[in-house]
Amino acid sequence: MEMLMTMISRAFIGILALLACGPLSPRAHAQGQDSTPGQRNLLIMAELLPGIYDNANQNYFDTRRALPQADRHARVATTITRIDAPAFGPHAFLWVNNTETANGPLKSYRIATLQAGPGAEEVLMKHFMKMQGEITAADLVSLKPADLRRTDGCDYMFKRRADHFRGQQLPRACQFKWDGADVYTDNEISLSNSSLWFVDHKFLIKTGKRITGVVSGEPFWLERARVFHCYADIPGVSGGRDIPFQRYDNLTVHDRGGQVWFKTHETPAREISILLRNVTWHVLNEANNQFNRNSLVMYTMERLPDGTIKGYPYAFTDPEATRIGINYSWMLVNCAITPRDQARPEL
Repeated sequence: MEMLMTMISRAFIGILALLACGPLSPRAHAQGQDSTPGQRNLLIMAELLPGIYDNANQNYFDTRRALPQADRHARVATTITRIDAPAFGPHAFLWVNNTETANGPLKSYRIATLQAGPGAEEVLMKHFMKMQGEITAADLVSLKPADLRRTDGCDYMFKRRADHFRGQQLPRACQFKWDGADVYTDNEISLSNSSLWFVDHKFLIKTGKRITGVVSGEPFWLERARVFHCYADIPGVSGGRDIPFQRYDNLTVHDRGGQVWFKTHETPAREISILLRNVTWHVLNEANNQFNRNSLVMYTMERLPDGTIKGYPYAFTDPEATRIGINYSWMLVNCAITPRDQARPEL
């Protein structure tokens, strides 16, 4: 009897232990701890932000549409790279803009940081500007926020909207001097899987007149690019012909208007370029109001001795394609997202 009572007692204690871990116990809710939507959005934005962006299509179609000069968007290419810059926190990015201007190319450097808040659903982006010169990899170890310019009120508050994040500045909060005038900005940045949109509008504080941006006020539309690894063979051997050829390798170019030039080893040397553009159509160009399908296009060109550019026939394929090539017989060009030394055998 005593042994039976001992077994019952032990069973009862086991049941109590199970109940203590069951749905009625507060311990059941300790698997995770809920955070704000902004903290989740922060992690998404930190993955989404890095990339190469270019508005080559917008710039091209502004001209093709014969828009007034004041309403054409300048060509802008932006590279955003996640960096380790201890003084700027765990989510820091080197942001480099390359802009084609009437006075030549203009390059600007900044560090952008992300943090959750201030609102429960928001992500805050701060920009720290390098007013002159570049930011190098060596700078990042010791660089501090105080070494760069950040203007109070110029931060962007991002919220998730459909398939993108939209960041806005507080109205008239971002004020500073620009070309000797007192100005304020009313800017936006939108970020998605496919694109980076931004509005860069400066207004004179005295009159409220907008003095930057295109006349229409339309944002810059920079599309996310993919990097392709290319080579060119001269001549373009095909059909198993066993003849000598020269390979020009390790040519990298992105597919949103990226271009790479190389010189041949011939005498005299020739100067050849490969240009890739993943065309996003801005107008209709088909008969009977039919829809244009976007295409990945490969162009090749040659700079002749007199400086003129000669174009050759081009190749095009589906915009999601990961390889594209062309063979003119005198030259073969092959581009792929996966470098050849990383391509794996397949059946």
